[in-house]
Amino acid sequence: MERNICLKTLDGLKSRLDKDNTLLVQNPGGDVYQAAFSFNTPASDSDIEKFTKDTGWSIPVDFQRFIQIHNGARLFRDIKYGGGYELLSLEKIIHNHLDYMPKHWYPISVSNGDYIFIDSNRVKEGKADYLVRFDHDDDVIPENGSTMKMNFETWLERLVIAQGTEFWTW
Repeated sequence: MERNICLKTLDGLKSRLDKDNTLLVQNPGGDVYQAAFSFNTPASDSDIEKFTKDTGWSIPVDFQRFIQIHNGARLFRDIKYGGGYELLSLEKIIHNHLDYMPKHWYPISVSNGDYIFIDSNRVKEGKADYLVRFDHDDDVIPENGSTMKMNFETWLERLVIAQGTEFWTW
């Protein structure tokens, strides 16, 4: 059976972590820092079913694979200064979806106030480019969102390859 990209990406990342789940990474410009990683336990099928039933949101297959491996994670958190990416658990997705956010978008990642959302309507339509991002300086309204033209597993794989750098701004 072929392994999925989320699993391959996570396995590759974890194989490079030291005993404290940290990794020395380099950002553009030559800055080097010690990044910490933590991974939540998996979501159960009943957790996923309850989430979709309670919210009405569709979960794309690749994101579902991720939460079945880790129902949330912290990636590339600088040991000295914090930051990094919080990949939200199902519970935190619901908690972080605020009234002013589009109803059919749900947040899956927060980084220094920037959000990455899944557009549930695009998932329902079978479209693979369902990720939308918002800069922390913008109001979270559809006009300010930037379609990322990719799915979750592509975003995760590229984030790991880019060592936590916002590759989508290059």
